[in-house]
Amino acid sequence: MRCFINDTKFSGTLIIPDNVQIIESRAFNGCGRLNGVVELPEDLLIVSDGAFASCSIEGVVINSNVEQIQGSAFAGCLQLNSIVCKAKVPPTLDASAFAGVAKDNFVVEVPEASVADYTLAPNWNEFKRIAAHREFSISRNLFRTLNAENSKTLVLRAESGATWSVESCPDWVTVTPSSGVGKTEITISVNEMSVVNVATFDVETYDSWGSTTSTTYKGRTGEVVFLLNGKDYRTRTRVEQYDYTYGDGDVITNQTATVGNGVNIVFMGDCFDAQDIATGKYINGINEAIEHFFAVEPYKTYRDYFNVYTVFGLSSDSGIGTANTIREAKFGSQYGLQAAGSVGVDENICFEYACKIPTVTKGNIHQTPIVLIENSYEYDGITYMWDDGSAIALVPMSQDEYPFDFRGVLQHEAGGHAFGKLGDEYIYHNSFITSCSFCGDASIPVRHAHSLGWYKNLSLTGNIYDVAWSHLIFDEKYQNTVDVYEGGYMHTRGCFRSEQNSCMNNNIPYFSAISRQAIVERIMEYAGEEFSFEEWKAKDKGFYTGSASSATRMAIEPSVVVSSGVSRQQPPKFMGEKPELNF
Repeated sequence: MRCFINDTKFSGTLIIPDNVQIIESRAFNGCGRLNGVVELPEDLLIVSDGAFASCSIEGVVINSNVEQIQGSAFAGCLQLNSIVCKAKVPPTLDASAFAGVAKDNFVVEVPEASVADYTLAPNWNEFKRIAAHREFSISRNLFRTLNAENSKTLVLRAESGATWSVESCPDWVTVTPSSGVGKTEITISVNEMSVVNVATFDVETYDSWGSTTSTTYKGRTGEVVFLLNGKDYRTRTRVEQYDYTYGDGDVITNQTATVGNGVNIVFMGDCFDAQDIATGKYINGINEAIEHFFAVEPYKTYRDYFNVYTVFGLSSDSGIGTANTIREAKFGSQYGLQAAGSVGVDENICFEYACKIPTVTKGNIHQTPIVLIENSYEYDGITYMWDDGSAIALVPMSQDEYPFDFRGVLQHEAGGHAFGKLGDEYIYHNSFITSCSFCGDASIPVRHAHSLGWYKNLSLTGNIYDVAWSHLIFDEKYQNTVDVYEGGYMHTRGCFRSEQNSCMNNNIPYFSAISRQAIVERIMEYAGEEFSFEEWKAKDKGFYTGSASSATRMAIEPSVVVSSGVSRQQPPKFMGEKPELNF
């Protein structure tokens, strides 16, 4: 079926004949005059790509036989505020099917027996309010936690004047209040779970094709059932408590310095829920990150100077949110909160959790870089930096090909920016750094960094006697690799670097000589020792032996990218003189 509505404004309910089985791609796409409610026909099996994209509809009723809703089917329907799906089995839903639709503004109504299935089904589970009745719902259908006692405050929505009560809940769960009238804030409290004789429970998950898999976990589960008195309406929150050695806010000492006063570095994870933590995904990601950090020079040689810590952060949801996916993250990570889609974060709680470590205080947090591992496999990355030296590196567990993998992003963001205070050497724009049509005068943040003693690997002059690495250019040990090369900090002209290629260019496992020197100078400063150039030079390792040109990003037009994610890593974001620590 292919339909177009051009001239007549539609309101009320659009009813499509019952014998229609497929609404074809873009059938009603962009029909701005199509508003009101769309009721899909009973025989319909597939809603095709973009079928109702960018329409002004306010509601959709999906019949009981629909099996598949394809990409962008209702994307851009910004006025949509009602979804009723009568299918007992959740239709296969493409991730982009409801792109742009607010997923926490209204209840998705589904058959009562199927509520749990919809809350677990891929992409349906992005809607935070799924219930059998629009006028009676709970703001979260799933509450996951670990062994320690924990509480979660939710909103129970009922019509004004309607009374409700808790019909049932596990004996290890308390609900306060247990009854009420109309819309009410309620708190679900979970008792501490003993590690002795821990039971098991099964969790069903759906794949993208709608098939289910059951997995057994150590812990316990149960439902809190709320009843709308007198109407036999119910809404539910499933509670899952997972058994694990560590809990939210717990600290692991991975390594204690054996040289110097101890240089602190903290690794934490965001967007990992209780299930992620209990299955080892959190700690495995952290351990991998630590090994990546110390796998490149000079960190490899100077590893004994570091105190290395892990802090656990329990998020309510798994995975990082975007403009189209609502996720509640412990440290506030979200894609798209910053320019070019990079990750935003709640820095205050990051610093608060770092200060749970005995050797980390508000007084030395500026010398304690935080590395926040994101529960995401996308290529991205950004570092937040304050003038006092405080820094938070946000590092997704990228599965892009080398050198844009997890290792590459970690060494660039954490080793290069957060600790080393180095500037980016990559090139995105074929223009002068002082007069870029995209950036304006991009030399301003470079000058600011120089005023703080940072970005020693970049220069705004090409004079070999004025660059920060002039002492290395004619040194016998470095003269074959160190010189003055134009191009850096995203621009082909007006910014200069010391070597053809390095980790600060495109994430290869190599820091330039001046970068290695700057990193060791900082290690010595934080460790309370004097830096000796001759001693550093004698211990210096890690010369790049690969092809300098083969991995270097070429000067290209801004709209062209070299890899699947080249423009996703962004220059550090300067946050001011020092963070406000409100804890």
